[in-house]
Amino acid sequence: MPIEGDLKSLNLSSVLQLVSQDRLTGVLKIKRKNEIVDIGFAHGEITGAFYERGEKVERLETYFVRSGLIGKNVYEMVAEIHNKTKRPIMNILLEDKYLTMEEVERIIRFKIQEVFDDIFTRNEGDFKFEQYSVIYPKSIIKIRLNTERLILESARRIDEWPKIKTVVPSGDIVYKKVERPELKLKPTEDEAHVLALLDGHRSVDDLIEISGLGKFYTYNCLYRLLSTGQIILAYAKPSAKKSRVKKRLTLKFLTIPLGIAVIIFILIAQFLIGNYISDHHILSFSVINEDFYESDYKNYQEVFFYKHNRRPSVREVKDIFEQ
Repeated sequence: MPIEGDLKSLNLSSVLQLVSQDRLTGVLKIKRKNEIVDIGFAHGEITGAFYERGEKVERLETYFVRSGLIGKNVYEMVAEIHNKTKRPIMNILLEDKYLTMEEVERIIRFKIQEVFDDIFTRNEGDFKFEQYSVIYPKSIIKIRLNTERLILESARRIDEWPKIKTVVPSGDIVYKKVERPELKLKPTEDEAHVLALLDGHRSVDDLIEISGLGKFYTYNCLYRLLSTGQIILAYAKPSAKKSRVKKRLTLKFLTIPLGIAVIIFILIAQFLIGNYISDHHILSFSVINEDFYESDYKNYQEVFFYKHNRRPSVREVKDIFEQ
């Protein structure tokens, strides 16, 4: 029976548990908007997970550089060897002892959990399980993670997330160390790592990029460091959205549209008034005719005056000439 559907009708935990309980092998694909999440399974256990965001897919090797596990110059040298010999980059890193298998497996486990943290916070999208597909067919690393444990760990983190976000509300915030904290506590290894990265300019988002701890653990470390008074707020970096200057509408900007609107209004008004006058015969040529008789027949008016001892009306003059 095919496993596919919508995560709104069947939640992600149920889908993962179904694959795990039936000990299936294949790849679960979750699609939403321009994102695709691939989760690999072997006999119901998780072998890998990664994101495809549009055309962007972060390779594990580049993450090693970004997290500081290997230097950029080392990666460039390994990439050059790869181009010459066509050996896979991961094989070069492991076989030439740039990284140990334990270090790589730890990062892979972490990246899988990071993907799970994200997909569990947004329970939407279409899913389809492609049985017998393999997520990393040429990989020399064989990771097997218990599906139930990953689900429980993700659920625990989701429960803690609202509490953390009340203390660390934004990725734009910059924190700085407290030189002499009141509580002299020894930070954990991860907390010490985050503390060492604080330079008074790096934001929370910057720390996530370079710490190698992922979003949840970076936020969690900052939460604990703030709660124990080891760090304080420095300032908040303006985000790209906030820094946009809104265009203000001015009268100069509106002059042309308003002018066109006024002209159209006048033309329409003239047309409507003209039609109304024509239909109701409000204007008569009598006005024009009266002016005509008054201006051009003064001589007749004078004769009329002498005969009747009064000036004739326009109507009288008009009647005479119309007869």
